[in-house]
Amino acid sequence: MSTVSRRRGEASEKRRTRDETRLLLMEAALRVLGRRLEGGVDVADASANPLAGIRITEVLDEVNQQLRSLDPHATLMTTGAAYNIWPSQEEFQLSVLDRIFLDAAKIGFDEVDERVDADIAAGHDWRDLVARCFGADFELSADEPSVLLMLGVTAMGPRRQVIDMNVVPNQLYVEYVSGLLRKILAHAGRRPVKGRSIADLVWAIEAIESGYLLRRRMDPDVPMRRDRAGRTAVESVLIAAVEAFTEPVPPKRR
Repeated sequence: MSTVSRRRGEASEKRRTRDETRLLLMEAALRVLGRRLEGGVDVADASANPLAGIRITEVLDEVNQQLRSLDPHATLMTTGAAYNIWPSQEEFQLSVLDRIFLDAAKIGFDEVDERVDADIAAGHDWRDLVARCFGADFELSADEPSVLLMLGVTAMGPRRQVIDMNVVPNQLYVEYVSGLLRKILAHAGRRPVKGRSIADLVWAIEAIESGYLLRRRMDPDVPMRRDRAGRTAVESVLIAAVEAFTEPVPPKRR
């Protein structure tokens, strides 16, 4: 988190860099949006979405409250600092949207990747790998406000804008999850069935997790109900998807 460097008694304060200002504003915008999402969005208007109506001035108030809490003597941020980065309200909202999609695409990358490597080294069955890997991914996503913001904006935001802003995040997500799946499938001795690709499986997994994340907001128990083997409903469906989209690699002919 960016902090303000200030020596009391001095007439001037070290100026924040453009990057520090941008970071403070983006983090504040996500906090404002997170509270708005938790408080509910009026969906009577079909165009309503969590991003609609967020103003730079509202986010500046959030930043300045944070700065005051850290240092009562801190120099507060002005609208000029924000408009030097985003000349218009629309550009600011687009930047927030971009940040939401990028954050949501990268949730838990390192943690889940390390878990997969450790479980492969331990010799776990591939079904356990899928359950542990993507079950952990689901839990991390459930605790991350940017994921729910992403789902809300995707559902209610302008379609063309959502598509355009998702190009890079989608590429990152497919690349990352494909890497996990290739490790798991290599360990399992499995491959995509004819007519299916790794990317198809990536989006099947994403759809399962997204659907259960929304269900979890309405009925938290449903995704986490366990079967006799101790697997949650989410884990069972994820395993079923991998099983349906892949097949055992046939033995090599001698």
